[in-house]
Amino acid sequence: MVPLWDVLSRIRQDLLTRTAGPYQHIGTPDVRWMTGFVQGYLECLRAGGVQEGPGRLFGEWFRDVKKAWPAQGWGAAYLQEFHGDHTRAVLKYLDYVAEFRGLSEEALAAIPWYAPGQHPASVKASWVPAHRPKTTVDLLLEIHREVGDVPGRLGLFIGAVEAWRMAGFIDGYRLCLGLSGARDEEYSRFERWLHEAQALPPGERWPQPFLQACGDDSEQAIQRLLGLAAEFRAANPLPE
Repeated sequence: MVPLWDVLSRIRQDLLTRTAGPYQHIGTPDVRWMTGFVQGYLECLRAGGVQEGPGRLFGEWFRDVKKAWPAQGWGAAYLQEFHGDHTRAVLKYLDYVAEFRGLSEEALAAIPWYAPGQHPASVKASWVPAHRPKTTVDLLLEIHREVGDVPGRLGLFIGAVEAWRMAGFIDGYRLCLGLSGARDEEYSRFERWLHEAQALPPGERWPQPFLQACGDDSEQAIQRLLGLAAEFRAANPLPE
């Protein structure tokens, strides 16, 4: 599997070298999408059981050493700092990623670590998955079961409950699967089904139409997506 920080570095390079989007992997920069993308990619790595080693230290370094992770989240804070400019906000975050990737072994070892177990700086990374991560539709069905009808429970999976953040979460998970060589064709069929059976406008992704149909309520829009994933699987069961 491919480390998240390598992927983010590629995205940063694309943003720095091209004068206009759409950009590889992210299309038009959006901090809501990017925060979800990072969470989804990490979820896939966890599902694969890889050993991230020193890479696990980014959150501690970002929050405790650089003091760059405000209570409201980096996305909201940086977007406010740059007066709504999503590209500059995303680039500021990615600049921290680049700085972290350049840290020496000594600097990594000095990062405070309060969780149980061995300090990640002394753990050798291994990107060979211990097991196959679940498919994207299986992940959506799992979230659907766990969330149920409990308001706000979606936050356990994506943090702030925002439709575009959920879209980024799915994209991050799927990219991680794809880069690892896993085939996730069922989700592509699900997307086609949304357009054909659920009248999703051609060429448009689910968040905006679902938000419009749900009175701009992100939680309802995401719940609608999860319910449709369950409906799709019931109508198109996987072969035994």
